[in-house]
Amino acid sequence: MIISKTPYRIPLTGGGTDLDFYFKKKGGELFSVAINQYVYVHLQERKIESNYLIQATDSEFANNIKDLKHILIRETLKFFKITEKMHIGTYTTIPTKTGLGTSSAMIVGLINCIKKFKNLHLSNLEIIKKAYEIERNVCKLYGGWQDQIISQYGGLVKIKIDKKSKLNIKKIKISSKIKKTIHNHLLLVYTKIKRESSKVVLSQKKREEKIIRYYDKIKNLNKFLINALQSKNSEVLADIFKEHWEYKKKLSNQMTSKSINILFEKLIRKYNFSGGKLVGAGGGGFFLMVTKNKKSVIKRLKKDRIGFIDFKVENIGSRIIES
Repeated sequence: MIISKTPYRIPLTGGGTDLDFYFKKKGGELFSVAINQYVYVHLQERKIESNYLIQATDSEFANNIKDLKHILIRETLKFFKITEKMHIGTYTTIPTKTGLGTSSAMIVGLINCIKKFKNLHLSNLEIIKKAYEIERNVCKLYGGWQDQIISQYGGLVKIKIDKKSKLNIKKIKISSKIKKTIHNHLLLVYTKIKRESSKVVLSQKKREEKIIRYYDKIKNLNKFLINALQSKNSEVLADIFKEHWEYKKKLSNQMTSKSINILFEKLIRKYNFSGGKLVGAGGGGFFLMVTKNKKSVIKRLKKDRIGFIDFKVENIGSRIIES
């Protein structure tokens, strides 16, 4: 039995500039951080059975790979030419389709399991590129590069992508000041809305000529992020996220909704959050919110039964925890 543990991620600034319609024109740049929420993938050969068993949101049996309905698992097995009959299961610590990179984390975790099972020699970059190829090109789930990168690397990462798709990945040393800011002032607040991220992102691609300038502004916020994380004044970070959210809402009519806007205003007004932004592609999922007094806010959110995640930084990327 092989089990991998792969972290979810939160894009901080520059998110979306890793989409091909942008970086092939302007070059992408973003900061993303892995958190202590995970996708677990279990892989085991079914030596005395003649079919595959997949246990994810749904369970299924199939005699042939091509008959598997789970497209991500099916295409990953085909990509690596797995001929053995397998039992594969996935488990997530937070809801899927909520903007934190579930699909990419699952594929990265599965590749690491296959790497162990087949004793393959794959570098971090090779795993990232294969995960991207499977998800974006084979499965046609449109999106960027950051999810695969941060799932494999963990920690706080600065990602640059040039116009020819060359990746420059730099893992940032997390100082005590940065850790304190993240752990003492940031919360994820759940909108209770799930969505297909690729559909939201595709709606942006159709408007690429009209929204390039907003992505320029979103990328420009990278200049201020590290200083804001190191600042004792959390409102500096709150202002960056608020500005990010204002630009993000202009990218697509699927980015937000009346209920999402009402919740955001409620979080600012009633719970005294300093600012925040919707995480991921948009349309639902989680708000990343900044607060001066986390303990007080958590107490009030619990009282009003509003879902949230009090997360910490996960410095380790996808790894095998049992084999």
